[in-house]
Amino acid sequence: MNTEVNTQWEEKNKNITRATLSQRPEVNLEITKTKALQEIKRRTPWIFLSVLAGIAMIWISQSYEQMFLKKMELVFFIPMIVYISDSIGTETLALFIRELALKRVSIKKLALKEILVGLSLGIMSGIPMGLFSYFRFHDLKLSTAVSTAMIINGVIAVFLGIAIPFIFFKLKKDPALGTDEITTIISDNLSLLVYLITSTIIIF
Repeated sequence: MNTEVNTQWEEKNKNITRATLSQRPEVNLEITKTKALQEIKRRTPWIFLSVLAGIAMIWISQSYEQMFLKKMELVFFIPMIVYISDSIGTETLALFIRELALKRVSIKKLALKEILVGLSLGIMSGIPMGLFSYFRFHDLKLSTAVSTAMIINGVIAVFLGIAIPFIFFKLKKDPALGTDEITTIISDNLSLLVYLITSTIIIF
């Protein structure tokens, strides 16, 4: 029985792969068959875009320098805030691209479901981090800011994970190419900005 189930699962995954790859025949994604120079040319634009996004994050952080000087503990939570948001958005993106490759989907129905999922994931990650923050620093406002920002970012992350590949799809571009980088860049900067704005409102 288990062997039969495993076989069916493997076959389903193969079908998913075929369906996904069939959407992008003009691009050779088999890196074992491409030259190093081709890979460098293909990936370089996204690296430059990531560098620009990093500069934007530095600029955003620098804009709140005075707040960090007053409340240094805020800096400690930035990596977790950005990482969790990126993780939620990337997973949503991967699932949505697969659905686009396999069949037509109801965007409204899927968006509502994923927003609920994002809210739930934000709560499940935000509350533990808020509790950790409180027991570590004994600051209720700080823990509230951390929890609130993570909850909001959970919803934003799933929205981006759906919206960006859908825009690519409507523009007749392959959602599997470039959407991951763009989603990550926007999500990272937005999650940081939401965290800083939330902290400003709640703490100061």
